[in-house]
Amino acid sequence: MARVVIVSGFRICPEGSGAQVRTSGIARALARSGYEVLIYSLGGRREDYHFPPRRFRRSDPIENRLVEETNLGLGFGLAQAVLRRLGYPRTWQHWLMSRGLIPRRLRAALSSADVIVSDMVFCAPVPGPWFGKPWFLISHQIEHKLLEHVGQGRQSFVDRVRKIETEAPTRFSDIFAVSEDDQDFFRANDPSGRLRVPIVRCGVDINAYVPAADDRRRVRSELGMKDDDWLIVFSGSRFGPNLDALDRLKQFARNEAAFLAKERVYFLVLGSIEPTANREGAVISTGRVPSVKPYFAASDAGINPMTLGAGSNVKLFEYLAASLPVISTAFGARGTELQPERDYIPIEHGELKGAIAKFVTRGDRAYWREFAEAVLARHRRSIDIGEAVADAIKGVRDFPPP
Repeated sequence: MARVVIVSGFRICPEGSGAQVRTSGIARALARSGYEVLIYSLGGRREDYHFPPRRFRRSDPIENRLVEETNLGLGFGLAQAVLRRLGYPRTWQHWLMSRGLIPRRLRAALSSADVIVSDMVFCAPVPGPWFGKPWFLISHQIEHKLLEHVGQGRQSFVDRVRKIETEAPTRFSDIFAVSEDDQDFFRANDPSGRLRVPIVRCGVDINAYVPAADDRRRVRSELGMKDDDWLIVFSGSRFGPNLDALDRLKQFARNEAAFLAKERVYFLVLGSIEPTANREGAVISTGRVPSVKPYFAASDAGINPMTLGAGSNVKLFEYLAASLPVISTAFGARGTELQPERDYIPIEHGELKGAIAKFVTRGDRAYWREFAEAVLARHRRSIDIGEAVADAIKGVRDFPPP
């Protein structure tokens, strides 16, 4: 059985962000294909560090053939906490790894691996006896393009990250891109033309979004929703572009309170994007939840009003997997195969009111359920992470069979 080690800068499971959902989905897909998979995470979460200190945390099996081990050494933990708070990208992590400064247990994992996968470009290939092994990169976005939007004017960060990403095609066996834009970037910086750069979109495990029979009624009752209320979900973590979109959504809800009340429309802000549960007019926030699935079941549509960022949005794929019709900006639909009108209701020129009016007047819930199921059927191969990973590794040189 071939052994895959996925090296991540931070703990992946349980998933709390879109990037973690995608990495976890790729790991699960590989494990289900027959690989023995270890996710080795260089840093933990705040709750992982306590007294007396532990050197590492090893999870129970996440599923068959898949576990995660998290390094809890104070060096990586403190660097992660301090530099993240200061707004620094993970160039420090790239510097350490490219010089072989890694925990002893990661060295042992790399020694026993048949194939190594870096989660994000900051997890540089590590010099050592394993250096000749197949080593792949999961790219979630072109990081320097994101920094150009949210880097607070620190051009030196942008330049350094651009250099790391420009050099990536010469350092990895191949790169799993998230979209055509990312694929084009890495191919353009591959002077040998050696890499295939297959696309693994922000797909998800479709079966994980099948609701329990009572989820919709129970959650809507808890939220105080009546049968004829429209509930539109916006999910996300506390990530700069998400927060920007949330601010605009809240401002819209305040400005159009009368319109939303007349049409009985509410927005459900789902996940850690809001630190605590609260309610302000038509905006209902849950805070962090153990599972998004029941809340998707309670919703009538998913909204993706993003105008900033890079790569693609996992939330969009989650909406599709949950058979929710989608309301989105064209920018929010980047990195997908979706077509406006045919596959989603577009927010044109930032005109959210028109898109919502179109949603509530075009059809009832049965109509929109049928619409969403047709979209899922058309795009299932790119939405299902298992299918996407199988397609990607099929033609990649040096990725061994399980």
